[in-house]
Amino acid sequence: MKLFLATIALLVSFYIIKVDLFEGTIPLAYSSEIQMEKCIESPNYIVAEIMPGETIYSLFAIYPTSEDISFTKRLNDFYELNPHLKNQSFHVGEKVLLPVYTSQTNCKKEN
Repeated sequence: MKLFLATIALLVSFYIIKVDLFEGTIPLAYSSEIQMEKCIESPNYIVAEIMPGETIYSLFAIYPTSEDISFTKRLNDFYELNPHLKNQSFHVGEKVLLPVYTSQTNCKKEN
């Protein structure tokens, strides 16, 4: 019975490590650097610093758009610019990128 429980604990530990390596913060931080390099030539975002108690809703309220964009589209664009925030929450003092909508889209995602 002890061997069975140890085996289960070991398998669960390996699964947690695998999920962290493939879907966790390490690959997301790397993809964030790649995405930022593509957008530096023609920025279509602004940089905002997170204050205590700030949420995604308050960020969007503080920095509204002039165009009629759905919340879902803004949220998807926000996570494209900040993929490291998909699996973690905001930290006070952290700088995030907020998408700015203009008539032309300068930053295209390459496939």
